[in-house]
Amino acid sequence: MTYPQKTTLMALIVMPAIVGIGGVVGIFSMGIGILVSFAVAAFVWARYIKRQAKRDTLPQNMAQVLLPVFISYGYYMLVWVVLFGFAGYSYDVMTNQLFGVLLVMTLPYFGASVVFAFFGFWWMFPIMYSITMLVMLVPSLVICRGMKPILSKRVLMFGGVAVVIVGVAAFQFYARGLRFVGRQGSDVQVVQESINLRRYAPFAEGNYLVEMPWEPTIIFTENFPRLDGATAAYPVFAAVAQALFAGLDERTVRQYVSVSQTDAAYRRLINGEIDIFFGAQPSPQQVAAARARGVEFSMTPIAREAFVFFVHRDNPVDSLTISQIQRIYQRRLTNWRRVGGRNERILPFQRPQDSGSQTVMEAVVMGGLPMAQPLQHEWVGGMGEAVARVAVYRNYSSAIGYSFRYFVTGMRPHDDIKILAVDGIAPTPENIRNGTYPFTVNVYAVTAGTTNENAHKLIDWLLSPQGQNFIELCGVVSVEQASYTLE
Repeated sequence: MTYPQKTTLMALIVMPAIVGIGGVVGIFSMGIGILVSFAVAAFVWARYIKRQAKRDTLPQNMAQVLLPVFISYGYYMLVWVVLFGFAGYSYDVMTNQLFGVLLVMTLPYFGASVVFAFFGFWWMFPIMYSITMLVMLVPSLVICRGMKPILSKRVLMFGGVAVVIVGVAAFQFYARGLRFVGRQGSDVQVVQESINLRRYAPFAEGNYLVEMPWEPTIIFTENFPRLDGATAAYPVFAAVAQALFAGLDERTVRQYVSVSQTDAAYRRLINGEIDIFFGAQPSPQQVAAARARGVEFSMTPIAREAFVFFVHRDNPVDSLTISQIQRIYQRRLTNWRRVGGRNERILPFQRPQDSGSQTVMEAVVMGGLPMAQPLQHEWVGGMGEAVARVAVYRNYSSAIGYSFRYFVTGMRPHDDIKILAVDGIAPTPENIRNGTYPFTVNVYAVTAGTTNENAHKLIDWLLSPQGQNFIELCGVVSVEQASYTLE
């Protein structure tokens, strides 16, 4: 076996195996052992190069000495770049679909690959390949001192390819950083809400709240009910507080009106920190938490809403069936072409567990059917973020998201999204009112044993003709068509 053949095999098999063992050792020794193993790998390669020099088999051309290093590095990095690209930069896809291929094609790194994948350290793979190159490159350069730096076309080609692949890998991680916002090794992560809720703060100058155009039939001047709830319901109950809570201003109203979002607001209700929650029905976990505290929810429907699905405006699909939506979120239907769209992968965004929209999604839309675990880029913490991503988020024109109609059309309108019909029925106010839209849901005023009598008076007013008409003015459909009219 000639020197180039022997050295290339060593660079492709022996050195990656040593560095791979070092990666395993490093994980289980808090990083200390990895430095030792890398030093051992560098020592082994240096001894090998020196031995070849003593035997006079080492080429006197520096380029030929370095060629096996570039070949080895280029191969492993190319495997990573190709597979990571096919995965769409998703760690979950790498784990569930491509890990076996990666193991076979990078067999000398077997142990480290299994350990890194198990702990979710996918970012370590190209680093490990790069370290392998460095532990070979540095001793090679030391040995090559004094040699003529003659560069052959082959060396230039392999070196150039290695540089290009490194650039591609760097771009992939940059693109992943734009597309995903995840914890280390995980494709699930919260994204912060993107709505400026101060626009809906009661008594704030220039807020977006609807003003009551007539004299209210009830006014609270003391013992104000403490209100909290879901983001989508905030413009309604904040407008109610602004209309009915007399003697307060933007600062003093904060102790009575807040928007903690669904899960946190339900916890506050259970703990007795608020009197009324406004929003969607509680999740089974929230009901269980209440019962564990000896609390029972009293739920009063005060309005009707549509739970809607939205896509990018350029998506040719205008309607989905209930079955198609369920199959999309079970990841049984994965391409828009199967429902009349383009040949594009469907990216179905989900919301966090116990959020109002996720609770409705699971209970009303899925009807108890299990939803597939979302990938990181398919999971957003705020409804506003879901709208923004479906609308404009880089190459997510094939995405689908869900929320409440008022939020999408009133609080977070966007010209680049469109709301889908379900079973051919659009979520118009008329179809919500008559119940023909399949995912028509209630907006609740929920109490949990409050002793504040004004809380019950407020709920009674919300159900009155004046209260129902004001709800309509706020952009939400009343429980029944309001009979109180403006003259």
